Amino acid sequence: MKLQHVLEYILFRLTAGILALLPLEIVQRLGGLLGELVYSPFGYRRRVTLDNLRHAFPERSMTELDVIARGAFRNVGIAFFELLWLPRMSEQRLSQLMHFEHPESVREVYSRGMGVLLLTAHFGNWELLAQGLPVCNGIPVNVIAKTQSNALVDRHINRLRAQFGNKVVPMDLAVREVIRALRAGEAVGVIADQSAPKENIAVDFFGRSVPTHEGPALFCLRMEAPIVLMFAVRQADGSYRVTFEELETKDFVGYSEQNVVELTRRHVHRTEEIIRQYPDQWMWMHKRWKHVPDVEHRTDLLKEV
Repeated sequence: MKLQHVLEYILFRLTAGILALLPLEIVQRLGGLLGELVYSPFGYRRRVTLDNLRHAFPERSMTELDVIARGAFRNVGIAFFELLWLPRMSEQRLSQLMHFEHPESVREVYSRGMGVLLLTAHFGNWELLAQGLPVCNGIPVNVIAKTQSNALVDRHINRLRAQFGNKVVPMDLAVREVIRALRAGEAVGVIADQSAPKENIAVDFFGRSVPTHEGPALFCLRMEAPIVLMFAVRQADGSYRVTFEELETKDFVGYSEQNVVELTRRHVHRTEEIIRQYPDQWMWMHKRWKHVPDVEHRTDLLKEV
């Protein structure tokens, strides 16, 4: 165990302990302040953020882009502190915080027994969205999560993620566990907006062709599991409005390369639309466009099906 990881974990738990003494409204304000402080004039992530925004919104001035960038950093700070506050979060408090649009539709899709792929992005607070599904809708979720480099922090975050009945699935076990979960009629939560290896299919995202994770489309077409797009949109009062949309797939007949590309394009397009509506709630500091598509070396992620 690296000393650095131990020190990081101590700082992590100390911060969480202090936040637990405060009401959520104060925690949210402090999270926003943290985001402002991290938004350094010389920071690498600030430069990545502004570069991404310049490409996405070429018609906007630098002043406008700076406002969006600051808002994006504030949003991440708030989401992080809200995650640390989870040990104090009761089911009643979470139900007051998360307002699901059309909850009956969410439950109807789940009740079909075919499993369901719940797609979201690093938008608003994706962590609280996952927590709200079992609490507000009675739908436990298999959450696909990237393993953190610090094992101590990773274990603690995963305990928080499982607090209300969700199951955390490490990325390296994702294919096997997603297949098992869908066959059992369970819900699988996937964040599908991050950079993908260049051998994945390429679709347009904010005017640029970019490799995109094809797993959701492959699972949907091979296993006939519906795809539902959900986004937790932060409101001015600190609560969240959770949108719901079942992606149209009835026009697809069976599995084919063309269908995978088109289905991926659809969910990416819908994700772009919600980001355009609330650009300061997405994680622009990620290098989403760092890979150039490599169509000659694609791999089929469902060899195990």
